[in-house]
Amino acid sequence: MEIDEEPGPMVDTSDESDIGEDMESYVARDPYFDRFTGRTQIPHRVKETMQMDVKTGERLGNCARMHYSLLKAFMNRVEECGLMNVKDPPKHMLIMSDSHVNATGGSHKLNTGFHIPLVGFGTYKVVGDDVMTAIDAALTAGYRMFDTAKYYNNEKELGEAIKVLLPKHGLTRSDIFLTTKFFPERDDCRKACENFVEESLKNLNTNYIDMYLVHYPKPNVCDNDDEKNAEYRKVAYQVLEEAQAAGKIRSVGVSNYEIKHLEELKTHAKVPPCANQVEYHPHFVRKELHDYCKKENIFFQAFSSLARHEKALIEDPVVVELAKKHQTTVPLPASSPRMGSSSGRRNRSKIRDTGENR
Repeated sequence: MEIDEEPGPMVDTSDESDIGEDMESYVARDPYFDRFTGRTQIPHRVKETMQMDVKTGERLGNCARMHYSLLKAFMNRVEECGLMNVKDPPKHMLIMSDSHVNATGGSHKLNTGFHIPLVGFGTYKVVGDDVMTAIDAALTAGYRMFDTAKYYNNEKELGEAIKVLLPKHGLTRSDIFLTTKFFPERDDCRKACENFVEESLKNLNTNYIDMYLVHYPKPNVCDNDDEKNAEYRKVAYQVLEEAQAAGKIRSVGVSNYEIKHLEELKTHAKVPPCANQVEYHPHFVRKELHDYCKKENIFFQAFSSLARHEKALIEDPVVVELAKKHQTTVPLPASSPRMGSSSGRRNRSKIRDTGENR
């Protein structure tokens, strides 16, 4: 990551408007935040590299008075000094205000300490100009979790929509929860996955991603029985772990993983997956997988919770009766999360609701 601006010996306090909305995210992405808040002394080699003394270091710690561009530059320099290369971020990383605790529809506390809204807005097949329209409507309706993926080809449009629409709705970055995903790659998997993470940060106009998932336990171009799939998904997960340690990702998870894949993770993962996003609805109840995830403290998140609006589900007598009982429409009871059982759902946009949802 290139340094946009070198921090000088004194902090510019002329413009403090940019830092407010990024304060929480900045604290969260830096495991060594204590080092420059004045609570502990800054190592001499860092002071020398940064061209600042202890007094300046304390001033940098006063983030409320520091322009964000300088914070970013300082962060990059600290990373260059090797201070960000840690396996287990300190617990104080997680001790912070979490705006998703009281999310509309409820929330769940992930095994990373962060809360995720139980109801989210999926963006599969929402592309081009439709993204701005869909996100505007979703924010108006109260959605605060947004799910995208490399496979959806709409990260950049989602990032632009968020940049434009958050101020319109009186929200900041910390008010929304962003999820994205990538498939492992067959060719130079590590480099490709590292590039995916950096690309996502740039596309989504953010300096951290709330939850990043390995989208599928194999590269899209490989057969299911390819003997190298295990190595591909291992490398992909390791890249996400490293990005988490560097503060670029808050929570690392998987998607479309079966129990055998989750058991395999135990042989190499340094941190357990925070979530497993899989297809789940009243006509496809995956009890064994659900029970396993609950036992392992892995958030069980559903996609296609309306079964792609299949007539068999929408007109199911049990579902119809439930809708009548609660005086609502069929989709709501059909996709209702099982509260208290570590389950949540990601609703797909109704703008385009046909075809396969991955």
